[in-house]
Amino acid sequence: MKKFVRAVDAFNEFFGKYVALLIVPLVLVVTYEVVLRKIFHSPTVWAFEMTVYLYGAHFVLGAAYTYLHDRHVRVDILSSRLPAKAKLWLSILTFFVIFVPFVGGLSWAAVLYAGHSVAIGEHSWSAWKPPLYIYKCVMPLGFIMLFVQGVAHFIRDIYRLKGEEI
Repeated sequence: MKKFVRAVDAFNEFFGKYVALLIVPLVLVVTYEVVLRKIFHSPTVWAFEMTVYLYGAHFVLGAAYTYLHDRHVRVDILSSRLPAKAKLWLSILTFFVIFVPFVGGLSWAAVLYAGHSVAIGEHSWSAWKPPLYIYKCVMPLGFIMLFVQGVAHFIRDIYRLKGEEI
């Protein structure tokens, strides 16, 4: 189990650092569009959709990395006052009550959503008409990576309850 946790952490650490680089083409596309629109009065038909796709991929694919580094937003008014062992028990409980149903459900729904899009060869409704199935396949990948990172976090909590670190 420790090898599994280390492997998941290493993969998400590596992958997350490269996903963070998606911000570079996003900034370039936005800058290009702003210059063309505001200075040359010649907006593109593709820039808005491309920014949505790049930001969406950046957001979804970065979720596991963010969870690995415990940077997701949460309300910890009550848990911050608990002793360390009680926090671990609360983390284990919320894994089963909230994380598994929510992220598991999102993962399952995203797989079905992407599968349908691939099956019909879905394209955008815009004038540019890029294929949507490529973008929609990013969603299950990101949610599954988040789910697996959550399982690794759960296993780490179990080890911590026993007084061991991974």
